[in-house]
Amino acid sequence: MLVQLLQSLQISLKDLFVIRGAITLIILLSIPLVFVIQSGNVQKTRRRLRSLQRLGLTTSNMEDQYNPKFGLPPAAPVDGPARIKAIYLHPIKSCGHVEVDRALLTKAGFMFDRCFALATRIANSDDPAASKWRFISQRTKPLMSQIKIELWLPHKNSDLHDPLVQSGGCLVATFEDPDLPSWINRVETLLYTWGLSARPQISFIVPLNVTSSQAEEFQVKLKTFGIHSRDARGLDMGGIPSIATALPKLKKFLEIPQDHSLTIFRCTPDTMTPTNLNLAPLEHIGSPSVHGYTDQQPVNINSLSSVQAVSALLPTENQPMNALRFRANIWIENAAAYEEETWKRFRILSKSNDTKPRATVEPTLSVVCRTSRCTMPNVNLETGRFDTENPLPGKKRGKAQPSTALVQYRTVETGNKSALGYLGMHCVPEDRSLKEAEGQEAGLYVEVGDEIEVLERGAHLYGSTANDY
Repeated sequence: MLVQLLQSLQISLKDLFVIRGAITLIILLSIPLVFVIQSGNVQKTRRRLRSLQRLGLTTSNMEDQYNPKFGLPPAAPVDGPARIKAIYLHPIKSCGHVEVDRALLTKAGFMFDRCFALATRIANSDDPAASKWRFISQRTKPLMSQIKIELWLPHKNSDLHDPLVQSGGCLVATFEDPDLPSWINRVETLLYTWGLSARPQISFIVPLNVTSSQAEEFQVKLKTFGIHSRDARGLDMGGIPSIATALPKLKKFLEIPQDHSLTIFRCTPDTMTPTNLNLAPLEHIGSPSVHGYTDQQPVNINSLSSVQAVSALLPTENQPMNALRFRANIWIENAAAYEEETWKRFRILSKSNDTKPRATVEPTLSVVCRTSRCTMPNVNLETGRFDTENPLPGKKRGKAQPSTALVQYRTVETGNKSALGYLGMHCVPEDRSLKEAEGQEAGLYVEVGDEIEVLERGAHLYGSTANDY
């Protein structure tokens, strides 16, 4: 009996030592994990967002964009009006998108669309032209398509003393770390992705607005920079610590030369650009059109049927074509291909089931011209590289797509000699609906599921209207 008791006690002590050893091992392993969680880039960024909520969809309304049911051929009979399939914002010009189910329409387009722009200049140059800040885009920096953007806004329970709440919210920009990852980066990436092959990411915060104290502390000043052939103005936010820390890595990720400086500009209500080409009639829009950092007009609309029609013209290896390459704000369904090119004015009828407050006003827009395309649709959104067709025998490189097909099949007018084809339409919000919503003290929202009522049709020719009111 005594022998059995001693043997049992010996086994219990062994079990106890094993348990204590396991607990000690778990504690030792937990210490670096806690350190990683507390000091990693992702977690430090997320902690700063505790008083904000993310705006945007987790499941895209464009997931089924390749379904043939959205590819109505030109002049096809359609049952019912066109509907809004999806809504997109592009807060930083030429970077990733934010998809939403509703967006606030303003005189200058949708709130938060193209309100920031990245720009470079040659540092310490004696050449005035080279030392001038100029915007960059996917035309020359296709990897900008890989910069993911999140939009975070205050909510009713936000801490009013939080600096990001005082800034009206923020953007979170995320891109792949161009440097060899440290062990902290590797462990943090594994914890958040559970993917052994996942690359570490860099995230940084861009305040939506700058308070007066921040402007003074970080030397945030209005500066001029170039967008194509025009001068634009904006707040140079490159000195804000969260941005300044990330810019060197972002510069390396985008393969910007060492002798170039990189910064980010914020458009303000006082730095909007008056539209000076393809002007909409004042009898409809009320007052001259203005826009932020869009190329020309405040709002862009496009059709899934039109994109599918162009996709069918591409070489097989370039099909299907992702509609999001064309960076429209509004995507419509239930319209024949290129039908939108006949619209001159339309209004948006509320049909969604969303119970969120909105003005009981039908937003009305004037359609001013086709969208003349550049090389940006050639950027593959999955790889961040320019797409080409398979090269012909004896050739090292194939022709750029879809630009080659757009030039061949979609040069449907001669208004813009530089256009690489045309797809999509530029629009301008009309003042009447904006003022009616203001009178109701409510937002003029556009929502997924709303219907399009065409008010006026006609022909379009890029550049055919006056350039001055």
